[in-house]
Amino acid sequence: MTTLQNMTFRHALFISLIFTTAACFGAETQKSSPEDFIRSLYRFHQPGKETPDWFGDKRTLSKYFDKELTALFLKNAECEKREQGVCNLDFDPIYDAQDFDKETTNLHIAAVAAGQSDLFNVTFTNLGTRTLVYRLTKTPSGWRISDIKYPEGPSLKEILSREIK
Repeated sequence: MTTLQNMTFRHALFISLIFTTAACFGAETQKSSPEDFIRSLYRFHQPGKETPDWFGDKRTLSKYFDKELTALFLKNAECEKREQGVCNLDFDPIYDAQDFDKETTNLHIAAVAAGQSDLFNVTFTNLGTRTLVYRLTKTPSGWRISDIKYPEGPSLKEILSREIK
């Protein structure tokens, strides 16, 4: 084998390895349980640890939220940029809070009712204990959040769907 053929072979092998790894990772994400999906959200989003603001980033939002909620987040982010201030969302929707401890503890995820695979109680402790109800949708890309119901007041979708002036 010549040097050029050897380099081409190694290059092709390397690219194949990358695509195989990406395909396997994507397949694992698609097969994850709803509980694992929600846990991954709380591992990623930790505002007490200087998590960057990602509620205006379509690519990141679409990893966690369905198309409708992603579009509503983006509409809100556009308003905030235009108005240079708060529009519909004045709190962290994942924690239902404006202030945070550095660490979230006691994360517990459980189906709301047996046989109802789209609603999950998510309980955690961060400046107090809260329970939020997540509505998930199974998509070809895996689980996505289609709404979050808070203990008091409207749901996330209701908040983001308000008319923006």
